[in-house]
Amino acid sequence: MKISVIGTGYVGLVSGTCLAERGHRVTCVDIRSEVVNDINAGRPPIHEIGLEDMLQTVRKNGTLSATTDARQAILDSDVTLICVGTPTVAGRMDLSQVVAAAEEIGAVLAEKRTYHVVAVKSTVLPGTTEGPVQTAIESRSGRKVGEGWGLCMNPEFLREGRAVEDFRLPDRIVVGATDNTAAEVFLRVYEEFTCPKLVTTPRTAEMIKYVSNSMLATMISFSNEIGNMCAALPGVDARLVWKGVHLDRRLTPVSGEAGGPAGVTEYLWHGLGFGGSCFPKDVAALRGFGRTVGEPTRILDAVLEINAAQPLRMVALLEKEVNLSGKQIAILGLAFKPGTDDLRESPALPLVEELMKRGAQVVAHDPIAMPQAKKRAEFSKVRFVESWQAALQESDACCLVTAWPEYRSISVSDFSRLMRHPLLIDGRGIYDPAVFTSGGVRWRGVGYTPTTG
Repeated sequence: MKISVIGTGYVGLVSGTCLAERGHRVTCVDIRSEVVNDINAGRPPIHEIGLEDMLQTVRKNGTLSATTDARQAILDSDVTLICVGTPTVAGRMDLSQVVAAAEEIGAVLAEKRTYHVVAVKSTVLPGTTEGPVQTAIESRSGRKVGEGWGLCMNPEFLREGRAVEDFRLPDRIVVGATDNTAAEVFLRVYEEFTCPKLVTTPRTAEMIKYVSNSMLATMISFSNEIGNMCAALPGVDARLVWKGVHLDRRLTPVSGEAGGPAGVTEYLWHGLGFGGSCFPKDVAALRGFGRTVGEPTRILDAVLEINAAQPLRMVALLEKEVNLSGKQIAILGLAFKPGTDDLRESPALPLVEELMKRGAQVVAHDPIAMPQAKKRAEFSKVRFVESWQAALQESDACCLVTAWPEYRSISVSDFSRLMRHPLLIDGRGIYDPAVFTSGGVRWRGVGYTPTTG
């Protein structure tokens, strides 16, 4: 099929590139000419594992191109995916980009004579696709939905850092369609995918996306609440608590049964909370939606409250060990999770802010996210270094924020040899406290308080 994709962020570019790999002819649309030029040169403007190689392949094959000409891209396609941002502004979802895209599509559909399906992939609240989006397209096209065009809601379930993998091997495809014709035509996009496909209404599809993300965010906040409880009782190790929980046969099959640990177990682990472009925004939006329809959101309220407080536990742990004023504090990891350069809602943001307020000198390293971090005002006084070794050098304490694979291999002797005062605050529970304590490094972390050392 011929597919146009409006928006080239994480969702748009990954979706377009992966669909082009499947043989569809894809045109990505962006108003920024520099982004279009980069995509056409095979350079993705975002960091995603495997994306650059795949983009270069589909560009060579001629199955993907990028343009600033939305009108021609829509005219030349059978399906248009809306993949623009839905940021939160003053506590409310800003639909201006979604509505603008819908209006532009509607104007083109007014002159198009062949059947066309418009699918919203942007994360929007229930009622948006059949509300503002449908209204904008009908108003600009002069045609009601079903009169030569169909409307769908097709939520994405892509994890940043694993988005290419998730698109290529999805666990489900959800299509919320306004009518059977739209559903039948749109499902051809995913004809070669063998995963379960659920066809429902647009409103239900919109809700599925929010509930999926909010459930995972709830698991993370629950895990952190339990981790904090474990830390309140010296000697109770949250790492072992979660390993014991994971062995439940409903999460990990027992010996002799097929399969391995369920992927959901990675969300049942203590740490510094969730961040990124999805979980914080989506939980807040669902909470706001609950209030709009008159339903209390006590669990979602607690999820966000716990998450906001979690990064500051590192500061509290530091202050119990050292006077921060004038001290050099190494920060290992700035991205909100490994595998991405995304700093949105990263726990590193409030952590660095609080350290600066207390007079600390912050030196930071991240294997991927430093170019993005250098652009942010919050990090204007941070000293960035090109290796974790340089970050540890002569530091008075180290905060492990992002569990990048290369950080897992740092040895006890590395910390003790390089640091002025070997004090480690483990925000992700990736190091063994006993090993560090026996090696002469003071280990402190969320989820565990040693009985000695």
